[in-house]
Amino acid sequence: MEIIIIAVLILLLVVLVFLGYKLLRFMFKSKGHTVVSLSLCVLGLLIMGSYHVFFKKMEFVPSKVYPDLYLIKNPFKNKNELDTAIKEFVIDHMKEKFSGLNDSTKSVSPSTYSLRFYEYTRSWSIHLFADAGTAYFLENEEDPSGFVVEELSMYSAYRLAQFHGDLCENDPGQYCGELIFFDNGEISNSLIMKDITPDQSNDPQAK
Repeated sequence: MEIIIIAVLILLLVVLVFLGYKLLRFMFKSKGHTVVSLSLCVLGLLIMGSYHVFFKKMEFVPSKVYPDLYLIKNPFKNKNELDTAIKEFVIDHMKEKFSGLNDSTKSVSPSTYSLRFYEYTRSWSIHLFADAGTAYFLENEEDPSGFVVEELSMYSAYRLAQFHGDLCENDPGQYCGELIFFDNGEISNSLIMKDITPDQSNDPQAK
């Protein structure tokens, strides 16, 4: 099976090289073709750059298989801004999760929970056995022993933060937790979050 896959990939590579060669010959066939081709390339780069700077926004993408896992698309380059955005997301997530629970509901509902944040990555190159990117875990569980090996531990360099929350010991009506930030796989900072009161303003009539 592996031999067939490798043969198909080699054939695909040969076809792509051939098409690339034909395209380059066409682009530089004459001076007019060269000017037009280079102009289109520059225009394309300007459009892509403008889109990246003005239209791409940071986005928290939830995993469909791991409720506690969020991948962050287009994270802020500034580490402080990124950490602040994650902190705000955690607070909003806690308020939404526990909003509307009364005391009797809290006593029977699991109060402890965790959140994990990784940078969204997707590999566009061909990998036979692994390294598809963190996007793999949006719709797939970890597969440590299958034909394609994919585990979150393989992407520790893209881990951004993790949070563990619980009811506060001194006030069971509020929530506390620890938010740990990572930089290139290493712990860079941690934040103790205390006395987060569930938001009761989600009801449209209360606004």
